[in-house]
Amino acid sequence: MAGPNAPWRYKLLIAKVFLLALIFFMRAYQLTFDSPLPPAVQESRPPIRRGIIFDALNRELAISRDTASIGIRPEEIDNPEQTSRLLSRILKIPKSEILQKIQDKEKKFIYLTRKTPMEDVEEIRSLNLPGLVFHEEPDRFYPNGRLASTVLGFTGLDNEGLAGIEFQYDSELRHAGKNSYVGRNIHLTINGYVQYHLEKALHSQFEKVKAVGAVGIISETKTGKILALASLPDFNPNEARSFSADEQRNRALTDVSEPGSTFKVFVLAALFREKLLDETRTYYCPGYFQYKNHRIRCTGKHGEQNLAQVMANSCNTGIIEASWQMPVLKLYENLRRFGFGSQTEIDLPAEAKGYLPLPKDWDIYLKMTIPIGHGVSVTPIQLIAAANALANGGEYVRPFIVEKITTPDGKVVESFGPKNKVKISDDIVKRKVLFYLQKVVEEGTGLAARLEGMPYKVCGKTGTAIKSDRFGYKQKKYQASFLGFFPCEEPEVSIFIMFDEPRGELYQGGQIAAPVFREVLRQIIPHIHQGEIQRVQNLAPINYNKLEFNPEFVPDLRGKSKKEVLQILWRYYPGEHELFGAGYVESQEPPPKTKINGMPKFKIRFSFP
Repeated sequence: MAGPNAPWRYKLLIAKVFLLALIFFMRAYQLTFDSPLPPAVQESRPPIRRGIIFDALNRELAISRDTASIGIRPEEIDNPEQTSRLLSRILKIPKSEILQKIQDKEKKFIYLTRKTPMEDVEEIRSLNLPGLVFHEEPDRFYPNGRLASTVLGFTGLDNEGLAGIEFQYDSELRHAGKNSYVGRNIHLTINGYVQYHLEKALHSQFEKVKAVGAVGIISETKTGKILALASLPDFNPNEARSFSADEQRNRALTDVSEPGSTFKVFVLAALFREKLLDETRTYYCPGYFQYKNHRIRCTGKHGEQNLAQVMANSCNTGIIEASWQMPVLKLYENLRRFGFGSQTEIDLPAEAKGYLPLPKDWDIYLKMTIPIGHGVSVTPIQLIAAANALANGGEYVRPFIVEKITTPDGKVVESFGPKNKVKISDDIVKRKVLFYLQKVVEEGTGLAARLEGMPYKVCGKTGTAIKSDRFGYKQKKYQASFLGFFPCEEPEVSIFIMFDEPRGELYQGGQIAAPVFREVLRQIIPHIHQGEIQRVQNLAPINYNKLEFNPEFVPDLRGKSKKEVLQILWRYYPGEHELFGAGYVESQEPPPKTKINGMPKFKIRFSFP
């Protein structure tokens, strides 16, 4: 039975419990809101490591590495002079800058560095200096530097994706499963080797012609898969904050411009689809096309020409005259089918949709200029998607750049493939258009795209567009481009090359873009080649697991295709090697079965049997 003092004891107990709870609450509040340490430093749970971004060959393009941020609590530092001197030596930060932060006694916590390499962190830890706070956090690292930088994008100080794939798939890359602190992996369709050679050729010409910008895209025609995408100027994502927004943006998606003569490809396809083209007639070009008081200049005085010559000479007069009979609505509908005036919905951020005027807005001037690629604006990714639709026999497929998403242990979460297949044309139209585009390369403005000395035929169309601004077309600034297909008979890939505002004597698409198309192809054809010489099959990577070498001796590469050799070297013998010719290995140095001392440097000659 409770005594007379029981109610009083109960009240005292309740008061003690309440007081204890209040103390805990106040301490929690202090730690959360009044602590000198930022919330990220207080967090006891390990930070999420972003998943890996792989290329199509399973090579790492973006990874997370261990780093730590270092902060200081000024009031706890006993010897500011010595502390600032020691930290300055290791962190390569001016001593005066560190000392100034230490002497700022009004602040309870100041970040000294973020994302510091662990070797520096461990050296500083060993000094046992008072007043230092270490917060481990993973940093993003791009082992290939600038390679595919405008595709990959970059991350911010708090590990958030800010551009490119890093931004588009930020939630997946940071999606850690139960009891895990590692995000999901993103597997791109980008082939690192193809990307490297596209960037190499594009950058070399970019510097020669002193262009403002450049774009290169290589895509599979049947699937819409992007094998390589380059935009210049580019940047090093490991030092993203040192580069401007102009260098960071992906011009293949963000930039719209009048395409010029590459647009004639799709006007020609529309004419064939609507059966409005008489291939037996000729076109007379006096150097211009005129209707009433409106005159459009041509690239030259071409005289009497057939259709093949109109395309080979990139004759404005001929293509305008050929399309003049087509009703505006019909041409508009056909161009819309090819995707112009709409986003492609590629899985990358910041895509523009271009501009295709509504039929009601077409006046006489637009009826003359749109067939030659003026009065309409497109993005490079729109052009490559439209090119794929033509080259694959008439199916429009959405271009894509992510193949699958996997968990850290390799389980596929989601896979991607061709989407939005819409029949917009047919195989007859494809064959007719490609026939005339082959004439462009063999006899016309695209001569520099020919693959001399190789048993393949290519086809394509040059473009040299005069850029407009608020002053009209008076500034004489150009965009030079080439839209091409390989191989011409049954295109497996579409390639688009463009240079924005080249400065110098060379400014035409046939002069500066077509040679880059040729150079890239010469490097990647053997890489993507399988089977018979005249046949190009799917661009599937080699199964590395089937390649077995004795690491102590030089492998026998004789008889292997250039594709096989390149992937073997890429995986097992990285470094600078000398490769000559194309086809299959004819000879190699060092010879097979030579004992390896260090990493061998190969000199390999290829030829076709």
